[in-house]
Amino acid sequence: MPKKDWNPRNTKVLILGLGLSDWDDPEDTIGHRDTVLHDFFKKAGVPDAQNIHFRDEEGDRDSLLAFLPDFLADSDEDTLFIFHYSGHGDLVEDTELAYDVCFCHPEADSLTLQDLYEAIEDNYNGYHVLLMADCCYSGNIARFAATIDSEYYYAGLTSALSDKTSTGAWTFTDCIIEAFRGNATLDTDENSTISLRELAQYAKQQMREQESQKSDFGHSDSFDIELSLAVVRN
Repeated sequence: MPKKDWNPRNTKVLILGLGLSDWDDPEDTIGHRDTVLHDFFKKAGVPDAQNIHFRDEEGDRDSLLAFLPDFLADSDEDTLFIFHYSGHGDLVEDTELAYDVCFCHPEADSLTLQDLYEAIEDNYNGYHVLLMADCCYSGNIARFAATIDSEYYYAGLTSALSDKTSTGAWTFTDCIIEAFRGNATLDTDENSTISLRELAQYAKQQMREQESQKSDFGHSDSFDIELSLAVVRN
């Protein structure tokens, strides 16, 4: 399979930041990174209709399930779907998927990985799906991506392992932002681009060194982990 590069004009981005008031920090001058990430994709050239950001009460399960089908269907075989979640995570029992994670909002039903998986399988017209989550037990997404039997190509990059809680800091999502911005520190093979593989390696290192926590990464055999996310900026 030829090497795939990230094309902002043919990317669908869905960012969920739910229940983030728990992470309010008066000393944080940057702000919630879900907003920072959304703003980055906008500046990078992802069209507004393809760069969607749900925050807090906007992210209830019914609203998301109503939104996802048309959003995903407006795609073609070259589209990349990027999903990023930050907030609370919990385990969900008695689901069809072997691995599951719950995206919790205090006053609303939760969107689960099962819900997201069904929406993608039923509606998406592309192939590559990149799922990222900064929450407790998020490694379930990485395990799902590595084991699911599907015609789609999944990759899952997460802040924690499937059976572990996650820090309330923004270290993991900061790694994602640095990768898409082309931070040269991530360019371990010195080819002047940042790949998804290099982002996964960097996230693992940073989470270990800064948070004493293990990040996780899993993917379908068909997912091109050399996907270029950015050109290195010096």
